[in-house]
Amino acid sequence: MPMLLIKGTYRILGTQPDGDTLHFTPQDPGFWCDVPGRNRVARNSRGGGKLRLDGIDALETHYQGVGPDFVNQPLDDGAHSARDELLKWLGFTTVVQGEDEKVTASTPETVPGYVLAGGADTYGRCIAMAGRGPLPSGTKDGDRIDVDVNLVNQSANHHLLSRGLVYPTFYTNLPQELRLDMADTAKQARTSAVPGSVWAKDATRTGATVTGLSSITTDLVILPKLFRRLADYIRLFGPSLNCFPAYLAGEGEEFHVPEQEESVRGLQHIVTVTDNTVKLTRDIEDIVLVDK
Repeated sequence: MPMLLIKGTYRILGTQPDGDTLHFTPQDPGFWCDVPGRNRVARNSRGGGKLRLDGIDALETHYQGVGPDFVNQPLDDGAHSARDELLKWLGFTTVVQGEDEKVTASTPETVPGYVLAGGADTYGRCIAMAGRGPLPSGTKDGDRIDVDVNLVNQSANHHLLSRGLVYPTFYTNLPQELRLDMADTAKQARTSAVPGSVWAKDATRTGATVTGLSSITTDLVILPKLFRRLADYIRLFGPSLNCFPAYLAGEGEEFHVPEQEESVRGLQHIVTVTDNTVKLTRDIEDIVLVDK
């Protein structure tokens, strides 16, 4: 599946970047209209849009969900590390943020780069591979190109995944060749489980025992998608997870696993709850979520 190559700059002042989302302003904002798929990229007054990095999911630094207050995953066990490494890799040398995670100053103010856009999500964010510096050799702004593993390996997405700072999270929009390569990268990072990576303290597969919201906001490192579902459930119904599988069934998220041709609906099929300990029963990289 070809992706749209867009040249531009990353600008973070006044925004709340995290390990998998940040703002990008194309040199020609008109190219946003050419991003494939049924969803459109939402633009700000400068013509910029918000990126959601494809194939990865970083720990949450400010998730609202059912609100009204924002909640986060353990900030010192990966959430801030992924964000800081992303901004450093792109070329920001100094970043100052307030308590609300909003950037109040950055050096430089913008950095050049490009994105390989595969589509947009229902929130108006561009789903993309993020690159830094000049365009790849032999390409020009606005090209539709077949993205190979080599190009993905030059992206921020791959860099963060290889460092173990983010989880793999795949959707059906990502071509199989790229997904398999990113899955291998994630497996290597998980095997290494270096200190400071999400894998060093991950409880997604071993089991996360929940006694209250603070269990997942302060103590336990788990897959962000599971965190978001748990955070909403606990804020709505309290800490007992007896009805959590039914809640997941109501969400009805559709996904594929390798041994089944047909898709499966509802994460309760791959999540177990025993004595208020929640566990994912499949390796994260085996799950391919269906795009909405």
